[in-house]
Amino acid sequence: MVGCDVFMDFSKANGTVKALHGVNNGPVCYGSLTDVSKYYKELGVPWVRIHDSNWPHPREVDYYTIFPDFGKDADDPASYDFRQTDTYIKSIMEIGARIVYRLGVSIEHTQTKYHLDPPDSFDKWADVCVHIIRHYNEGWADGFHYGIMHWEIWNEPESIPDVPPEKNCMWSGTHDQYFELYRTASLRIKQSCPDVKVGGFAYTYVQPKFLDRFLAFVSENRLPLDFFSWHTYASNPLTMAEHSKEMKRKLDQYGFRDTESHCNEYNYAHPLPQGMGVFGADNQAGTEMFFEALKNEQGASFDAAVLILLQDCPVDVLNYYDAQPSSFWSFFNCYGVPRKAYYAFRAFKELYDKGNRIETTVADGTDGLYCLGAIDDCGGEAAVLLSGFYAEEREYSFGFKLPPGRSRASVEVKVIDADHVYDWIGTHQIEADSVLKLEIKRHTVLLMKWNTQP
Repeated sequence: MVGCDVFMDFSKANGTVKALHGVNNGPVCYGSLTDVSKYYKELGVPWVRIHDSNWPHPREVDYYTIFPDFGKDADDPASYDFRQTDTYIKSIMEIGARIVYRLGVSIEHTQTKYHLDPPDSFDKWADVCVHIIRHYNEGWADGFHYGIMHWEIWNEPESIPDVPPEKNCMWSGTHDQYFELYRTASLRIKQSCPDVKVGGFAYTYVQPKFLDRFLAFVSENRLPLDFFSWHTYASNPLTMAEHSKEMKRKLDQYGFRDTESHCNEYNYAHPLPQGMGVFGADNQAGTEMFFEALKNEQGASFDAAVLILLQDCPVDVLNYYDAQPSSFWSFFNCYGVPRKAYYAFRAFKELYDKGNRIETTVADGTDGLYCLGAIDDCGGEAAVLLSGFYAEEREYSFGFKLPPGRSRASVEVKVIDADHVYDWIGTHQIEADSVLKLEIKRHTVLLMKWNTQP
């Protein structure tokens, strides 16, 4: 409709909505004192990547927590202690999500690093990984048949520039050592468990040369790379879209046209005033400002914008970092109470459940406003999600075209902003060919639930 800021065409479906509302880590933490499983189920979380689980004191998932004595026989079930990881993974399976299992270790920010050195034997480490996979997929060592398909080899092994290897937080070895670890583990896993998918390396954007060297190494040696993982923490959701396209170009450049693209860590990185920092001595105020921003309406509008924008970008799996309440990065508070960012995912889930994507158009010049719509199979119920991340604060006009045979609609509006936590703010009765007008503040998430009528 001419002159409208947003136009929504409910008259025809245009594909499906991608299930991008994945997270990192499971619903149980703090030594099982906190369990947010009901909220995970409420979101219908499709993917859970397990890395930094129960951080900062991981007791499970990391290979050394399962195989604590590297000098023991890797083929002997008695060398393994799966108990705590079994319990952890069971809590994820019970909420119905698929798992991306990171084989390796959790991040270490301590001055002394404890588990970041390359394994003493890459062959033995690969054998341990195979037995972990077989435990969860083939019942080995009184295990399970979960069918976990995605197995990620380590996390963020590229070194931070100008930092000695022993000071890095994820990998104290050289680049070449990681490449050999990937070669050994990927080949051994695919040989022993040919149906699973292997990938890595959780690229952080700090070492572009590492990325090119890795992809060239994998291509030249014809190694498996079923999925490639990468991370982005940004202050603008458009950065996420740009990075997804850049990763696709890189994969295509090196011949990995069919490789899945996983952004399996992302979150809002709030810009801090000059002189303020995060973590460490004398940075408490900056730390609070940074992490409160990603939980409040700023983070919520960023998250909603990402879930909208990446529908049209080349990314297959998306995992918010981090959902576990024990994490600074969580959309829960430390008690497991949902914050505003959680409700951005709740709004997306209500739209996702409609199933069929509709065409939405945002007018030129309407910067910072993002829109996604979906309708059910019968054409009676629809939902439209908007994010006004950096949108101008003003009244916006919404034009629409109803499905065939429908002449009016009831529109329920819910909002997340500085004053609301996913609150109902009104219901509008509108006729075909009319225009709906709504006030939108900066950093707003808005869900319109449409009930169309003859």
